[in-house]
Parts: sequence; structure tokens; C-alpha cells
Amino acid sequence: MRKRRGLSVVTAAVLVWSALAVVRHVPAQSSAPIVYAIPIEGMIDLGLAPFLARTIREAEETGAAAVLLDINTFGGRVDAAVAMRDTLLNSPVRTIAFVNQRAISAGALIALACDTLIMTTGGTIGAAAPVVGGGTGETQPADEKSVSYVRSEFRATAETRNRPPMLAEAMVDADVEIAGVIEKGKLLTLTTSQALEHKMADLGADTLDAALLAAGVPDAEVRIARQTWAETLVRFLTHPVMSSLLMTVGLLGLIVEIRTPGFAVPGAVGLLSLGLFFWGHWIVQLAGWEELLLVSLGVLWSRSRCS
Repeated sequence: MRKRRGLSVVTAAVLVWSALAVVRHVPAQSSAPIVYAIPIEGMIDLGLAPFLARTIREAEETGAAAVLLDINTFGGRVDAAVAMRDTLLNSPVRTIAFVNQRAISAGALIALACDTLIMTTGGTIGAAAPVVGGGTGETQPADEKSVSYVRSEFRATAETRNRPPMLAEAMVDADVEIAGVIEKGKLLTLTTSQALEHKMADLGADTLDAALLAAGVPDAEVRIARQTWAETLVRFLTHPVMSSLLMTVGLLGLIVEIRTPGFAVPGAVGLLSLGLFFWGHWIVQLAGWEELLLVSLGVLWSRSRCS
């Protein structure tokens, strides 16, 4: 009996010691809120849209408090900005725009689509009139149809986020006149102080930490979102300059191959270039089998004409 009692005491002591050891080695879970930070720099291109969507999904899965967009851009493609705008408006996670100097053109639409808009001292937002590229690389004002569309996108976004819709329209259309703010014939661009005065921006802050503090998420664990190699490749392939180059090289390669007998280097280069072009645009949902089929039919028709 004594042996059994002694064994029980030893066993209990071992279990208690083991439990204490486990408790000592269990890492304490951080109570700090998690914020995902996405750098939005340079040109707004098609590859940014899936990157933003993936980051928001990841933030939702990890229970993040917010997704912050660190914006410093002169703009870019309207279709890319609209896709990002839709993602932001439908985000299940709180979104914060930190305009770290400038949100011009397409960047302004992205900033306005966030739940909270914070601007740094000396920042600017606006000047979002749509333009089209010319054959010589110069840009020209877009037609009235395009202006009307972009103007409506800005207004709808401002209304959704309870920002002044007329100010948003004035960033796009020079025909919009607002007494005491902007005269007719001028595009609206707001400084930080003006944006705060007219309730276009919510808060002011000079650093990322200060922006998080102002937004009500101090001492947050900031996780910088990084693009995957595939997303980086897609951004490279869908860049306007690279897209034009791939399409030009692809068509020239196939034309040379069609006009010369045999299947050699020009044809291979042409197919590879077109393949990269359509793959990149298919990833960002701007090209499907229909476009590929049309190009293939055009190549076959050209070959039949030359044979």
C-alpha cells in the first residue's frame, strides 16, 4: 500500500512538473492588432488589383484590424484603379489610405475608396482627368464619354464614403465649378490642409505610426504586404510599355514567319511574345479565349492569303 501511495505521489509530481514546463514554453500570444500595409507607388497598373485582393483576403483570414494603403503615385490606368476601387468598397476588413505625399489621378480614386483617408503634411490629391495615349507617346484629353464615366465613378465613390461628391467630380471634370473652391476650366487638386478643411480627408499624420495612432489602431503589428513572384511578373507583363512591345513583336514575328517558308526563329519569338501578352492579361481578367481565338483566326487568314 505504501509503495502504491509513494508511486502515486511521484507520478503526480512528474505530471505537475511537465505541465509547468509546457506552460513556460508556450509563447504568449500578442494582443496587438494586426495591420497589413500595402505600398502603392509608381504607376497604377493591372497587376496591382489582384495583389490588393489577395492581401485583403489574407488580412480577413488572420483577423487583421485593418489594411493600410501607403500611397505615393501620379496615377496610371483607369481600369486598374476601378478594379481596386471595387475591391476596397467591398472589403470586409477596414481600409485606411495614407496619402504619403500624393494621390494623383487614378491614385485619388483609390484613396477615396478607403474607409479612412489620412494625408501627410504637404500632400496632394486630385487632378484626375482621364487621358489617352497618342501614337507618339504623348497624352491627349479623353473624349466626353470617358470623362463622364470617370466622373461618375469618383462621385459614386465619394457618396459611398460620405465625402463631398462635387469635390470628387471637380477632380475629373474641368467644367465643374464650386464657388470659393475651384473655378470653371480648372481641375481640382487639394492640398492636405484643403482636403481636411473640405472634409475630403479625415485625418492628418506625418508618419505611418502616427497615421495608425490617428486611425485608432496604435501599437499595431504592421505586416508589409509583399508581391509574389507571379504577381511581380504579371505587373511587368501588363505594364503599358511592355504590353505594346509584346504585341508588336508577336505580330511582326508571325508576319515574317508567314511570308517566309518553314517554322523558325521569327515564328517562335512571335508565339512566345503573344503567349506572354495573353497570359498576363488573362491573369488580370482582361483577356479570355475569345481574344486569343480572334488573333488565331487572323493569323490563319493572313497565312491563307499569303499561300
